[in-house]
Amino acid sequence: MYYQRQDVRRIILDFANASGSTGVRECAVYNAKTRRLQRYLDPDQRTPIYLERPADIDRTIAAGATAFYASYWRYYLDDFNNPVGTDLVWTTRSENSLKFAREVTSWILKALEELGAPEPWVKYSGGLGFDIIIPLEAVPLEVQMGGVSILQDIQESLTNYIVSYLVDHRVGASIEGVISPIKLKRGKETCLLSELRIKRGLLLAPMSLNPETGLVSVPINPGRLEDFSVLQASPEDARGVLWTPPKESHEFLRQIRSWLPEPRAAEISAF
Repeated sequence: MYYQRQDVRRIILDFANASGSTGVRECAVYNAKTRRLQRYLDPDQRTPIYLERPADIDRTIAAGATAFYASYWRYYLDDFNNPVGTDLVWTTRSENSLKFAREVTSWILKALEELGAPEPWVKYSGGLGFDIIIPLEAVPLEVQMGGVSILQDIQESLTNYIVSYLVDHRVGASIEGVISPIKLKRGKETCLLSELRIKRGLLLAPMSLNPETGLVSVPINPGRLEDFSVLQASPEDARGVLWTPPKESHEFLRQIRSWLPEPRAAEISAF
């Protein structure tokens, strides 16, 4: 069975536990028996789902789980009303062409690289798109201390920068919108670039099966994105990379300060 593979379990559990670093992630599963997303082991007692050990994966599978999710928000213990931070997450989703979604994702990675941002995590969605993540650990600590609102301001500024980069570099697609979601069109192809910000929002875990397609949401080396094909996402052949937090970038921090209004920039400089 796919979820018995040790490499799959290690990658899912590592992500669910935030690599043992900042805060905890709320977890959830897609339950094939009830055909819905399930946030609690016992809905009546509202016992949160945690994926800390292989036995937790086995327990949820026995109850009908076929896909695993983890929040891109971070919390202290199970206090889901008071987040300590959030990853910066974008998705690219094509209406009809994985090839176009892959191209759009590649453009975004080049924009972030030119900016001096830490190299993000990238994974295939299991459908017609990709997920791009700058984990909380890659954001300078003084920025994290400014709270979730500053992190969201930074993500909005990054989205604006990405759109400006795409326009300036004339990537060969029309661009509609300046705030998320951004629509990119080329001929009959359409791709949406969206920020993920919803409080208690969930992201399909790396190496989880996509409940709609059965393909693996496989993590990808950003430098090899252009070589990716869905053949690499079959449960038999998928081999993901274990994510490790990127290093902080001083250049990225300087850019962040320049984007924020003076009072907000002073907030992060105070730490």
